[in-house]
Amino acid sequence: MRSATTLLQAVGSAVTMLVVSGIVTACSPVGQVPAAPPSTPSLPVVDRAAGAGARAVLNEATGEVVLPMSAYWYSDRENVLVNSAVAFLIYDCVEDAGFTVAPWGGDGKALQDRRYGQWSKTLAAKNGVKPEIRKIPGVMPEQPDRPALSAEHQQAETKCSNTVGRAGFPEFLEGLAGDLSVQQQITQDAVGLTARDPEYLAYREDWQQCLAEKGLKLVAGDTWTVASGGSKEDEIRVAVLDVDCKESSGGARKPYDIFAQYQAALMKGHQAELNVLAEQKAAAVERAKQVLRDHGVADARL
Repeated sequence: MRSATTLLQAVGSAVTMLVVSGIVTACSPVGQVPAAPPSTPSLPVVDRAAGAGARAVLNEATGEVVLPMSAYWYSDRENVLVNSAVAFLIYDCVEDAGFTVAPWGGDGKALQDRRYGQWSKTLAAKNGVKPEIRKIPGVMPEQPDRPALSAEHQQAETKCSNTVGRAGFPEFLEGLAGDLSVQQQITQDAVGLTARDPEYLAYREDWQQCLAEKGLKLVAGDTWTVASGGSKEDEIRVAVLDVDCKESSGGARKPYDIFAQYQAALMKGHQAELNVLAEQKAAAVERAKQVLRDHGVADARL
């Protein structure tokens, strides 16, 4: 996921952002982070063939990637609903403290998953390397003229943010700092295993050779971002050539499929735990919808 589309990593700061800065979509940043180095020593021994039937679903138009583990993280839309519900509960607390709350709404922004660089020729031709790809509809209209807050009001919002916290809603967001959950471990192990997979490494070598033949090179310190001249036109040109090189090296979706297969293989020993997590996620989303209904949000927005 999965960064305006900022990942709400810390509970206190996350909820404060919702109150003070408006309700936005929180997306996991994992798609923007270089893959784990192949020398990771603590990875489990896993045969990718155990997940051979798994495939990643890459949507050329929206930039969305669906992987086997996607079922155990909030979607962009589900995350908006949950964060909005938490914000309303904080607003209730602030109003109970004697202050009038003018909550912000509006749409969020979704980011393309680019853990293996640009893969959509459609989005490359439109956005180049720009990560923002689509809007995530909010649950209430934007209110840009929120009045300035007094020091006492700000203190009340901070106190309520800390008191309410996540309001019992679990954090099903990939890449959260300090997350030791089974779904996070599976995902991170799959990242590391993919990064040292022979087929993946051969794919990368072919891709980089293709880039070199076109006079392109990677950004220093980055494993998947191709350097450009800086102008929008050149970013688009380079991004399209990047995808062309991926296609000629085995397909832009190839590293995602390898990643999906490692996820599927790692999931096999944990399906019972994952089923429980899926139930918890579904329950959290339904509870969020009820909180929003209780605060006047129409079903059509849910």
